[in-house]
Amino acid sequence: MTTNRRIVLLCLFFVATAHGVCLAQGTSGSQFLGVGMGARAMGMGGAYVSLSDDGTALYWNPGGLAGVNGHQFAISHLSWFGDAAYQFASYARPFGSESAIGLALEQGSLSWDNTGEGDFEAGDFSGAVGYARRVKPNLGIGAGVKYLSSRLGDDSAASYALDVGMVYRLSDSTTLGAAVRNLGPGLTYISESDPLPATLAAGASHHWKDFLFAVDLEKQNDLAPAARVGVEYTPLPYLALRGGFAAGEDSALSPVTGGIGLRWNSRWALDYAYRPSDLGGTQSVALSASFGGGGLSAPAAVGRQDVAEATVPKPNITLLAELTASIADGALDKMGLPEGARVHLRQTDQHEANWLVQSVLVEALTDRGHAILTGNIGSAAGEDEGGSPSYEISYRIVACETAYPRAWREWVVGSRKVERRTTVDIRFQLSDATKTILWAGSGQRDKRDIVPGGRVAELTTPGQAFTAPELQTGGWDRIIEPVVVAGIVGGLIYLFYTSKSAD
Repeated sequence: MTTNRRIVLLCLFFVATAHGVCLAQGTSGSQFLGVGMGARAMGMGGAYVSLSDDGTALYWNPGGLAGVNGHQFAISHLSWFGDAAYQFASYARPFGSESAIGLALEQGSLSWDNTGEGDFEAGDFSGAVGYARRVKPNLGIGAGVKYLSSRLGDDSAASYALDVGMVYRLSDSTTLGAAVRNLGPGLTYISESDPLPATLAAGASHHWKDFLFAVDLEKQNDLAPAARVGVEYTPLPYLALRGGFAAGEDSALSPVTGGIGLRWNSRWALDYAYRPSDLGGTQSVALSASFGGGGLSAPAAVGRQDVAEATVPKPNITLLAELTASIADGALDKMGLPEGARVHLRQTDQHEANWLVQSVLVEALTDRGHAILTGNIGSAAGEDEGGSPSYEISYRIVACETAYPRAWREWVVGSRKVERRTTVDIRFQLSDATKTILWAGSGQRDKRDIVPGGRVAELTTPGQAFTAPELQTGGWDRIIEPVVVAGIVGGLIYLFYTSKSAD
């Protein structure tokens, strides 16, 4: 059994075991662990277990840390019913080529007068560290450890908790996620112990055109199962409108949520979320920043990098060659071929981009001082008078293509913009002259940019269909989008005036 398979099976076993723990009914303490953090997530009803790929992953799903790009910072403030306030701050960054680490701090405070003799104060604190690793190109697993402390008047208690989770990218548009949160001993005040709100959550998200849909199923140990549904619509690259619905929760809060997000220069984002209730509702504000990487994850996109506008766009075939060269260099570094080795290249399937990949591989191998064999490796192995070893590199092209996932006009009547996505995914296998497999691995690269709509035709290469994708012009979405926008905006206005009436 391979190491990756062992890891996945271990995680699945752990999730199944934790499910039994979550089914044990009880009265949990540390309820601040379940209020929800991050305005984007809260605007989507908390349906976020498959989406978190920044510092908030330490709250929702530590497996999402594997998707962190660059140095990610986030701070958020949550006003809960007007009497309680929670602050959340996080930092996450890659740790090596396939891993990431994160740190998160959460603090809450509450005061009230229920005796007429002065305010009674309570406070909570959580500090978490996490680690995640991409065990496969489309699978990330992670874990986080939290220190917890709580204060009720003059009494205090402390404990710790463990979170584990995984994120699996089923396709470019669909992502699955699962997490177990808050496993650990309860908080003990004097002689009475309250269990932690152990929670099992699983969810999925799907990106369709300018929409992002998400759904989560959640079970907390002392609550009935709950379902969360969220949607995010991005009419413009810098604007996101959100709505959500939480069904089955035992809460005074309304099941309906709403929010809005603003982005600028690919490094900063400001998000707001609101959820009404008869007691005044909750509001969440968050500021996010990213440095040293490809930028913040774009709204209405699953794990994708920020898209930057290309003033002078490169031809599609040039971008494909650049991504292929990056993959080839990374794979050859891992293969560790001895100096002067002779290499036979073999493609294991037919793909229209085979000629491009082969030419890039030949150039990369030649630059490293290797000779390219044209015959069969078995017969060629004994033909080298200098005694240089012979190897075979077989490769299979999973993807080598360009796509135009969406097009729009800036400010409705402005110039037309087209989002371009270039993807290369190649599987490699290295064998010696005896056909013994020495190494196997893969490389995947993805690049997104925005090109002027009037220059799309210039980006294709005649006779190469994989460089000439069909431009999505839209169909029923032209009717659906205005309806959804009107519904979300109208819902936000309704929530605002409802809260004013309640106050």
